[in-house]
Amino acid sequence: MQKQIDVVYVLGTGSNWDNNEIRFSLRSLAKNLKGMGRVFVVGERPAFLQNVIHIPAKDEFNPNVNADGNIILKVLAACNDERLSDDFLFINDDHLVLKPIEASEVPPFHKGNMKKFPDEYWKLNYWRGRLKRTMENLDGMGMPTYHFDCHTPILFNKELFKQAVTAFDFCEGIGLTMKSLYGNLYYAEKGVRVKLKDQKRTVFHQYTVAQLNERLSPCSFLSFNDGGLNRSLIYWLVARFPDQSMFEKEDISDRVADISRWLASDRDYLEGVALFEKYMKGVNIIRLFKSGETPGLKRKLEYKLERIFDEI
Repeated sequence: MQKQIDVVYVLGTGSNWDNNEIRFSLRSLAKNLKGMGRVFVVGERPAFLQNVIHIPAKDEFNPNVNADGNIILKVLAACNDERLSDDFLFINDDHLVLKPIEASEVPPFHKGNMKKFPDEYWKLNYWRGRLKRTMENLDGMGMPTYHFDCHTPILFNKELFKQAVTAFDFCEGIGLTMKSLYGNLYYAEKGVRVKLKDQKRTVFHQYTVAQLNERLSPCSFLSFNDGGLNRSLIYWLVARFPDQSMFEKEDISDRVADISRWLASDRDYLEGVALFEKYMKGVNIIRLFKSGETPGLKRKLEYKLERIFDEI
């Protein structure tokens, strides 16, 4: 019998979607991650969460300078909790598991040897400067320099994690990236690594539902960011993971999510009117809908609510 693997999330205060990112990440784990143990949430705790172990933690570093330093300290806090399994899965709130997999078999994905990356790669954004600094620190110690910070879950051992990150000064300056530190010390050194290809897709740009279906159908993992979080992605997430998980006290309350659920149901008229009044505009038409159900008004209500999906 395989041992259960606990899961660790770290949360700050930067969600632009009322922390629904972790809601759908947890739904994906409940559906697809086999052998999952307890869930630890370090940092903030959204009010809707339940059945998780919460470890309060504040950000010690300016997140605009050393955001990864804050993440490392939160993961260290989890590692210092005796309740956490020796091996655990670290996952971000905007990462989802799309196909069934054993928690203990999540591969250590990488994107190649950073020493072979072109100079232009490092100029794209601020975070890549931190990744480059990580590469330089690893190279200075004679260690491999593979890029493990590729927006996928990763398995850590809590004692080895503490050894890996404390071997470097991740507090200084813009900090270091923890997955590449750990991955090169304990995966690459042993030749245990998997080149990331089509196993994971990102949604960092705006897509339609049709484009999302095409983009995501072959892969096992998904990551997204605010740039990709539009009505289409919300609709896709609700359709893919409609059921409230054991980690939620109540279901999501969101315009796109609520209306898509109603349209997929038996379309109770009064519930539809309540949704229209909550999320749509028009005093006169709301008054008309409230005057009482007729076949014509129900068709009109359905038509109006369906229009929010016209562009997705």
